[in-house]
Amino acid sequence: MQVRFLGFSFSTDCATVSLDDYINHMITKHGQFHEVSEHKRFLFFNTTHSENYYVGLLVTVKDQKTFCELVNKLGKLVVKVNELDANSSLMDFNFFVIHKTTGFGMYQYYHQSFSLSSFGYFNSQRFSECRDGKVDAEIAAIPEQKRTDGSEKTVKRKHKGRLSWEILVRKENLKDLIEELQQVKAFEYCFSALTADEPEFQPLKDKVKKERTKLTFYPKSPAKTLASAIYNIVTKRQINDGKVIGTDYDGIERILRITDNPDSFGEYGYDDVAPKINALDVDQFEQSWVVKELLDKCAEYKHIFEAKTK
Repeated sequence: MQVRFLGFSFSTDCATVSLDDYINHMITKHGQFHEVSEHKRFLFFNTTHSENYYVGLLVTVKDQKTFCELVNKLGKLVVKVNELDANSSLMDFNFFVIHKTTGFGMYQYYHQSFSLSSFGYFNSQRFSECRDGKVDAEIAAIPEQKRTDGSEKTVKRKHKGRLSWEILVRKENLKDLIEELQQVKAFEYCFSALTADEPEFQPLKDKVKKERTKLTFYPKSPAKTLASAIYNIVTKRQINDGKVIGTDYDGIERILRITDNPDSFGEYGYDDVAPKINALDVDQFEQSWVVKELLDKCAEYKHIFEAKTK
């Protein structure tokens, strides 16, 4: 089983809750679990370990108290059932880092651990809870005699916004990932020069820094058909800056950001990584080998993770 380092980005359009506000809010929630897909998830952040990056850990605790092994006993394969002691639980670990300015990050993942898509959605939900807490507190502070539907709407409008997340993908894998979507909503892409040849655009030709195009699709357009068409455009026009927006079969929005870089920024054997976090104190997770390796990889691919947002 391989442990892979995957790329993603976080951003927020909420004027009153920044990414920094959200992360500091989540730090106050350390030790509180969130139940997702029948498992308890604990989310930990540290804002001081690295000058340029937030570092974090997501721990998934599983309820099962028994696990099975296949044992070779005198030449015969035998199933052996083991039981955990009362103070132990099976768990998965996912370390991550997020650049404090750009919002680009790297996520450590292995098969059957919490997926990157689930991680993005999980944080977007927690962000909404943080924002809604601000809304509720501000509405509660309005004197009862002045509290109206209009005043409440004003407060909600003030705090409007959400946490968006994108997965960094290579264009070579784009077609397969689009086909996994239930609906493809839009395709955005950029060129570094103006591509229009019409006479009225000629005076702008040497003054355009970047041309951005957005195509939106009818809701019932087949994802498979769009996947092939988008992949052909991206390949033939050598597009290295773009994104596909859609929804998966759970109704969750997904954004695939096209990059001309690896899907995986590092790959390691699980049996090599696991011993490196043996006896790790979760209160000091930032000292782990995985966090150091993630930060080193971000430095190696600095042109991606520390680039100015577009």
